[in-house]
Amino acid sequence: MTDYHVAIFGGGSVGLCLAASFATAGARVSLLVRKGAMRDLEDGPVTVLGALGDHAIAPGTIAIVDAANPDDDVLSCDMLILTTKAYDVQAALEPFAGRARSLSVLLMQNGIGTAEIARSVLGPTVPVYSTAMMIGMVRVAPNAAEISGYVGPVQCGPMLGDDIGPLTKLLDVAAQGFVPMTYDPAIRETISFKLLLNSCMNPTGALTGQTYGELLENPASRALIVGLADETLAAFARAFDYRPAQSGQHYVDEILSAIVSKGGGKHRSSMLQDLQSGRKTEIAFLNGFITGLAQDHGLSAVRHDVVRQLIMARET
Repeated sequence: MTDYHVAIFGGGSVGLCLAASFATAGARVSLLVRKGAMRDLEDGPVTVLGALGDHAIAPGTIAIVDAANPDDDVLSCDMLILTTKAYDVQAALEPFAGRARSLSVLLMQNGIGTAEIARSVLGPTVPVYSTAMMIGMVRVAPNAAEISGYVGPVQCGPMLGDDIGPLTKLLDVAAQGFVPMTYDPAIRETISFKLLLNSCMNPTGALTGQTYGELLENPASRALIVGLADETLAAFARAFDYRPAQSGQHYVDEILSAIVSKGGGKHRSSMLQDLQSGRKTEIAFLNGFITGLAQDHGLSAVRHDVVRQLIMARET
């Protein structure tokens, strides 16, 4: 057991998997959840099954904390890992503003923009790190999650130029757990690459109900994904001078297909899970971001705007 203390905000699939992994690594783990969810997590083991092995963490190993009232122990943690949706980042961090001691924050959201939100809430002295994750995780019970697909480690790095010292300490501990995590010096490009995937696959999967494998096998959904990728690549090239594929067709045929076949064919969109659970989606941070980026640089992103509106209609 190490004295390294990780506080994980959010009891969804990602929060459960990371809490179990860091507990396996011997870290001291606090899991911050809604008050109504505390009893289920306190009374039974936290269980993770699937592509990275089967793990059960005994009750009492992970401290279960009311997310609305973080105690002094949580406020003095070594790293706060935020697994909330992107639109909840500001509200989740506000209780920590000006109260936390020696805090560092690792953000686990989809899309681009949450690092800037965290910096605005916590100020310039709190190191903020971002991630890109291509691991399928689904919560199957209040205290259980399944890892449905694994492509590679969680990529971590400072989007805003913060010193990597606190992140290095976290990654040293994470290496003893079962969820692989690694430092990525090019995290901005990696997150943009992940945004390309998410903006193509998440909304189409949410609207059709198809798995990622089925999306690429179906000619109609595959054609839509090619068009979405074309718009994203054009926006990235104009705004960031970054173009990870020659065209949407090249991206889908040579890059996306290889990623999905590696371990994501059976994965279903997290946005679909949000809609089925009656939750708000991260569409504004995905296709909404691409639409705005394209418009800011005199480009069209009509496909992204259409799927954004369709998802918003489903939310309503």
